[in-house]
Amino acid sequence: MQFVKRLWKRHVQDQPDGYQAYVSLPTDDAEPSVGDVHDCIDRLEHAFEGRLDVYARVSRIAVVSDPVSADQFDDDAFEAALERLEACYEAHSLARLEKWRSADDRLVKSYVVVPVKPLFPRDRTDDAPRVRSVVE
Repeated sequence: MQFVKRLWKRHVQDQPDGYQAYVSLPTDDAEPSVGDVHDCIDRLEHAFEGRLDVYARVSRIAVVSDPVSADQFDDDAFEAALERLEACYEAHSLARLEKWRSADDRLVKSYVVVPVKPLFPRDRTDDAPRVRSVVE
């Protein structure tokens, strides 16, 4: 019966019992300042009612939230935090993955958010000299 209940919540109601997030903040570039990164963490903390753990890694900061019940989660604040995060990392694209998981007989919607550098720069100009063939 639990299986049917989870399927109903996931596909019909689209309402999980809780939310959780993992956000990676790269620090190896000079792009976002420490203040900007701190502001992004503060906004995420507001969305998850202060239930965040922040870990310092070699070239990034990892922000991991505890599972938060649906009534404590502020979806608008989370979306605003992601918009602010995207604005901080101008040269990066925001990769975002949403996943539904069951934990302790509850259905939890998990987010994984990572700013990634695009393979090709966005502002490529056509001013580069072109090589002409000998035939021309």
